[in-house]
Amino acid sequence: MIRGGEMNCPNCDCYTPDDSPVCVHCGAQLPEISADPARQSAGISRLSGKRVHAGSGGGFNGWNILMVVAVVLVGVLLFFLLRSTPAHAYITEFPDSPIDLTSMIVSGKTNIVDMYSEFCPPCRAIAPYLEKLAKARPDIHVVRIDINRKGHRGIDWASPIAKQFNLRSIPHFILVDGNGKVLEEGKPAYKKVVDMIKEALNQ
Repeated sequence: MIRGGEMNCPNCDCYTPDDSPVCVHCGAQLPEISADPARQSAGISRLSGKRVHAGSGGGFNGWNILMVVAVVLVGVLLFFLLRSTPAHAYITEFPDSPIDLTSMIVSGKTNIVDMYSEFCPPCRAIAPYLEKLAKARPDIHVVRIDINRKGHRGIDWASPIAKQFNLRSIPHFILVDGNGKVLEEGKPAYKKVVDMIKEALNQ
């Protein structure tokens, strides 16, 4: 019995084109098989019964599996990082109950809290400018809070949020510093936000 012709390694299933006693891919000892020119010319592996071609490899070896696992782990990590960290400091909340405003404040930044409703035209008009402001000013954190309860049509003045902050008009802005201190609220805060937007757009 002599080993000859082409075959797949029984250890890593990779094609072995020569008569080496060990696999050129994983170094495993190769068994001897009888030569069969007819089957050799047909390109059929004697161990696996698979048709093989010179220069090709079959299946996964240890390194293939490790690479796949590494790619999957990196993908999962990136997914959660991107999901938990906004591209810029601009988030929207849809609470159906009273809120703890301090939990939404980012330390060390100027925080703009915008109480709004999708049924409020001025709220919709200023929204894209707030987003531009957040992109232009990394020291600013914007939080938009929808005062409406789910399913309510029109501005929900009777909602828990509207009652909690005694809202009579929207958009209603609250400016909070990085230490959690309220700087401005209502009309003074609105004027300050508009000035900040104008300044950011003119840069």
